[in-house]
Amino acid sequence: MKTTVAAIALSSVLTLALAACNSPDKPAAPADAAPATEQAAQQPSSAPVSAAEEEAAMAGRPSRAVFPVGFRGNWDYSNDGCAKDESGTRFVITENQIKGYEDTSTLTALESIDELTIRVVLDNQSSDGDVTLTQTLRLSPVAGITLRVEQKGETVLAYRCDKV
Repeated sequence: MKTTVAAIALSSVLTLALAACNSPDKPAAPADAAPATEQAAQQPSSAPVSAAEEEAAMAGRPSRAVFPVGFRGNWDYSNDGCAKDESGTRFVITENQIKGYEDTSTLTALESIDELTIRVVLDNQSSDGDVTLTQTLRLSPVAGITLRVEQKGETVLAYRCDKV
């Protein structure tokens, strides 16, 4: 009989303890809920724009703008310029520069408008002097074989020289 009374008393204490844990004043946490610090670590506060910016952020140094890969390569303003060994209308877009026949423009800022369009600010150095340029570059939706370069209300078409 003493064993039965002790078991009932222990059962009552456990029931009261469980009821206190699940009281309306303090709702029970779901079994699958992660601690708040763990949840915060899983959610990034802001996503880097590019791999170069992410690398710079990780290294603690300022990032620099880079051209998306689809815009990089050899281009020519002339329809048949790519077929020539040398062309005065050819230019190359690297990771952070546009190098032409007589000038070099270094990318200082880039705004992605959509997956095929970017707006860039360039520091241009040429024999005519140094100027800052703002251009909008639009890749054609067909494998990026043409590039529309818009500047000061004028649009010029360039043709990709690299095979796609």
